[in-house]
Amino acid sequence: MQPSKESESSDEDPMDDLDDLLDDDLAEGNSGTSSGGVAVGDGATDSAPATAGDAASGEGRIGVSGRWFSAKGFVLALAVVAVATFLVGAIPLVGGAIGSVGGVFLAAFVFGAISSSRRYVETGLAGALAGAGTAVTSVLGVGFLPIGIDYLGQWGPSLLAIGGGLGFAVALLGHYLGRDLRAGLTADLDE
Repeated sequence: MQPSKESESSDEDPMDDLDDLLDDDLAEGNSGTSSGGVAVGDGATDSAPATAGDAASGEGRIGVSGRWFSAKGFVLALAVVAVATFLVGAIPLVGGAIGSVGGVFLAAFVFGAISSSRRYVETGLAGALAGAGTAVTSVLGVGFLPIGIDYLGQWGPSLLAIGGGLGFAVALLGHYLGRDLRAGLTADLDE
């Protein structure tokens, strides 16, 4: 008979239970080890809470190298998205809003394909910032500056919401497709 998890989790952070569930679900797709290097799934039981391994390795949920949000991953995603948005937006026949959206998609796709871990939150936020920034700069660059500033005063929040939402959605789609390509390229072929 196994001991009850309720007595163990009553003294701990309630988010640890969620981490345990997520670790168990995510570990099923891995090669038998979780991110902390502890074997799971092959009859082995892990009696230590998930945060004990995280504290030893320096990983938390949110932080410089967090599991849910990584500041390093966000800075890298933001740099890749910003450069790709600028480069694709600068193409003469493609430029403008369509080029910027294409740049966000391309950057998120490449970031998802080369990244060893899932970084949907970081990529989505970088895409939202790029989309909102593109919406604002495209209005300011259209015509006479006082007219653009007046237009932003009236429609600025709506432009930020639409541009940010579109950038967020396109970045998530690109990252998902990039991760899917990576999974397809790295999977073993059944013979």
